[in-house]
Order: sequence, then structure tokens, then C-alpha cells
Amino acid sequence: MHTMLIRSKFPGLLRSVVRAAGCLALLATSASYADELDLNLNDDAARLTYAWPISSRNLRLDAGWLHHQDKGNVIHAGMHLVGDASSANQPLIGGLGGKVFFIDPDGVDADATVLALGGFLRYTLPRYNRVNVYGHLYFAPDVLAFGDGDRYTDIEARIGYNVLRDADIYIGMRYSNIEFDPVGDVTMDNGLHAGIQLRF
Repeated sequence: MHTMLIRSKFPGLLRSVVRAAGCLALLATSASYADELDLNLNDDAARLTYAWPISSRNLRLDAGWLHHQDKGNVIHAGMHLVGDASSANQPLIGGLGGKVFFIDPDGVDADATVLALGGFLRYTLPRYNRVNVYGHLYFAPDVLAFGDGDRYTDIEARIGYNVLRDADIYIGMRYSNIEFDPVGDVTMDNGLHAGIQLRF
């Protein structure tokens, strides 16, 4: 009985997890180890992201899950071309690519799958190389939104501190918003969070 209730409540969410896992398995045939594990949270929401490179190429895959206890769930799978975005004296690393997001809000009879294009930048301060600044932006217009969605925006900014060689702590701010037709805007998360990023 409990299993039937779960399946009836989250059919789209379960289908999205299976599809994302299948896509990533096909793309990552040559990748065999984790690169980054990232977890951030506040009182209401948590996001877990796992990223890894594809062989020796400058391609990176990632998958993640944002859960808000009042707003619902956002699952994503992404691929980026990553590289230096500046000279050695200006340590700026960037990534361009896209992510497939599945958005399943609570309290709304709607869900959406979107293909959002965008990227991220990470800047390490030269004089204080334990301090870094990171930001990402992804946007899916109406033409790349499917299901009940019209458009989706995901923005995040953070400042981090390198506690260990392969571990950062950070404070950030996130804005995740989906527009449904005819429901209107639904903000999945908006506010501050604290996090940790581990590199393997």
C-alpha cells in the first residue's frame, strides 16, 4: 500500500531519475571516478551535486537533486566544456554547456522538463588563494521547456574558503524559478545557504 502511494504521488519524478541515470551512464562510459561532491543546505532546502570528468577531455558531467521541504524537487543532469578562462596571473576557470532539469513542485498540478543553457565561473583570489568566488546561470526559454513549463531560471552565487587542499566551505545564494502555463511563477528556492565541496 505504501509503495503504491509513493508511485502515484511521484510518477514523473521517478521517471526523470531513471532517464537521467540512463543518459549519464551512456555519456560517461570512459569515466570511472568522482571529481567533486557538493552539498549545500539551509533550514528549508538542500542540494546535492556530484560531478566527474570524462577521461582526459575537458568535458565534465554532473547530476544533482534540489529538495525543498515546502516547494518540491528539482533534479538535473548536465554536461560542460571546462577550461581556463584567463591567464595564469588571473586564475579564472569557466564552463559552458547545459543541463536538463526536471521540476516537480509540491501543491501544483504541473511538472516540467527543460533544457537550460548556461555556464559557471570560479575565480580564486591571487593574493588570498584560499578564497574563491563562484557563480552560475542557466536559463531555459519557452521553446526548450516541455510538459507544463514555459521557462526556467537557475542562478547561484557563492564565496568559499579552502579549508583543506581538496575541501572548501562556502556561503551562497540561490534563485530557482519555473513558470507554468497557466499557473504562473513557482519559486523552488530563493535565499542563503551554507555548503561544503569535496574533491577526489
